[in-house]
Amino acid sequence: MDAPESAPAESPNVDSPVAFLLGMGRSGTNFLLDLLDTSPLTHCRNEPDELPGGALESWSEWKIHRSLGMEADPWADIRLVIGRGGERDRPIPPWKSWVRKAASSSARALSKKGLRNLVPGLGGAEFRLPPALIRPEEFSKAVHVLKINAAPSVAEVFLEDSDHLEPQRARVLHIVRNPAGFLRSWRRRWLAEHDHDEVLEANLARIEEVLRQDPEGGAFLSAFEEPNVHESELLFWRYCTQRIREAGRRRSGYLEVSYDELSRTPLTSLRVVFEFLDLPWTEDVTARIEEMTDRSVDIARAFEAELDDDALTMFERTLGPELCAEFELSRA
Repeated sequence: MDAPESAPAESPNVDSPVAFLLGMGRSGTNFLLDLLDTSPLTHCRNEPDELPGGALESWSEWKIHRSLGMEADPWADIRLVIGRGGERDRPIPPWKSWVRKAASSSARALSKKGLRNLVPGLGGAEFRLPPALIRPEEFSKAVHVLKINAAPSVAEVFLEDSDHLEPQRARVLHIVRNPAGFLRSWRRRWLAEHDHDEVLEANLARIEEVLRQDPEGGAFLSAFEEPNVHESELLFWRYCTQRIREAGRRRSGYLEVSYDELSRTPLTSLRVVFEFLDLPWTEDVTARIEEMTDRSVDIARAFEAELDDDALTMFERTLGPELCAEFELSRA
């Protein structure tokens, strides 16, 4: 193994590029994160805010409502989280430019189990990436992608004009899926595995919290006195999506990505994303993406068979005319 140049700092270079991948669960955030991982110049973290004891654990308190937390400079947390790995992260692919070749060749795809071979005793839901794995200079140049679901406040904080938050160092990717496709996936892959009454109770509590913390932005929610479990999920999808879009409006550091377009034309759509993040496009990247996306169109359009009158009525009632027109979910 080539000898370490130096132990990587717990906090990598403060100028390391950071990109937030935001969206709603079941909206293609995992799909886009996997596609971004095809680049040798990315370091992808999956939901670090959900890790107990992790650097971003406190973000779960304010990522939806800024008034509920965020007292410290969030960049202090960022400097920690980009130098770490976590239980929710994908195995590190061996093609990463910032991974020492000897380390990657011995473990191939470096999972936490593989990392334990480098650092015996490694524990915790989030852990510092071991010096034996990292090429520090290359690591500081990598784009550190942090996927965080249902986080409109993160978009607002890092896109707003505020010198002490240094927004020029962060970019926001916002993936948006047709809400009919989102609801179908959520119903089949989440609701089917959980008690409907408990999910509805949690969703209604979430809506009540929106009305308390953001009565102006959530004003449309007050018109729904007794939404069912599907409507409650769509209403929260609408609230978060609208806020992230508004935060990104006319901001150069914001890019909205259509999940449906990404699924239909992955190479074309992802080239735009790579350009936004200043990531080079190579033949190897093309090959990896083609291998990953051969069935993506079928998955993305599966919801169309379920668009009967009852479903369209629900979308019109919960999403409003503008979103229904945008996503072609109106009966008219």
